[in-house]
Amino acid sequence: MPAIFQTATIDADIESVFDLISRIEEFPLYADVLKDVRKIDHDTYRWVARVRGITLEWDSVVTEFKRPTQLAWRSIRGLKNSGAYTLMPSHGGTHVSISMEFSFPNRLLERLLRPLTLPITRAIAAGILAHVKQRLEADDYASGVEQETAKGIKRLRSMLKKRHSTTHV
Repeated sequence: MPAIFQTATIDADIESVFDLISRIEEFPLYADVLKDVRKIDHDTYRWVARVRGITLEWDSVVTEFKRPTQLAWRSIRGLKNSGAYTLMPSHGGTHVSISMEFSFPNRLLERLLRPLTLPITRAIAAGILAHVKQRLEADDYASGVEQETAKGIKRLRSMLKKRHSTTHV
């Protein structure tokens, strides 16, 4: 059974990282080969991927949802796979790892497709982590700019108020 493991450190708090990763239906925004992810009931999702002209479909169920440290799944129909995101606080940010295993219906298909699917799957996992990192760090930057702008406006108003009160005494 082929397996992949990818890690990233993201400059955002663990809750924000988990909240973004747990929006499973948004994964097609982060990986070009994922064409659709739809929620079909409380914790079951239908996935559609297109790799080199081949469409792959599977349903998966969330097997662990431990906010903010663990999100795991396993397929229940179609392409057989399972995996987990594991999150840990790290100096001012969050260390995220993704592990995933997948298998093919028979040895012949595995022998033919493994050389193609392993690098593609690694690239998908790395791409998802990179997009999550980019989005959260950009959001964090924007949030910081907004906070500094609000502080500046508050200081300016305070200065104007003091100046106005001293000139009209």
